[in-house]
Amino acid sequence: MVANPMITPWIAGVLLAVEETRPILERLDPPRRAAVVMALLALVLTGLMLVACAMLGAHWVRRMARHRPTSGRAGLAPDTVSDRRVREALQEILPTFKSSATVLIDPSTNETKADP
Repeated sequence: MVANPMITPWIAGVLLAVEETRPILERLDPPRRAAVVMALLALVLTGLMLVACAMLGAHWVRRMARHRPTSGRAGLAPDTVSDRRVREALQEILPTFKSSATVLIDPSTNETKADP
């Protein structure tokens, strides 16, 4: 390498003036270094916990999507006392028709009615 004789001493001076660089973690005092390492560990563990929760939630959603619904009232809880009390209280207000009856629109009057 060819260099100008005037620049060579300047480069040597710059290279001698440069201090050895150490990683930031090694430059910290021990208590602060421990705090930084613990904070990084907490951040990593929190991230892993979030990933695990997302994976468990996805597994649960996939399992629910594969579930075939049953027909009728199978699997539902039987009527409770409070349900019966509510029905008895609303008996005067509710219309008197079968819930299995078809509701039709009467084309002549544009009203809905229960099919007898």
